[in-house]
Amino acid sequence: MGSLEGNGGYGRADYFLVGKDFPSYIECQEKVDEAYRDQKRWTKMSILNTAGSFKFSSDRMIHQYARDIWMIEPVVLP
Repeated sequence: MGSLEGNGGYGRADYFLVGKDFPSYIECQEKVDEAYRDQKRWTKMSILNTAGSFKFSSDRMIHQYARDIWMIEPVVLP
């Protein structure tokens, strides 16, 4: 808390600008709360989010970076 209020932490208040988007965070959290109250909607949103997350798999991304950017091959472990 001190680093947000004064010169604690990294030498100046709110060094990482944590408070900069706090109002939009609160607004978004209110939308999340509203969605969660409708359990049928929440369940559908959760399932669709999980089903659509394959594109952003960290394993796939690391493999793609290794192949396309670093030009290295995976190491086969015994």
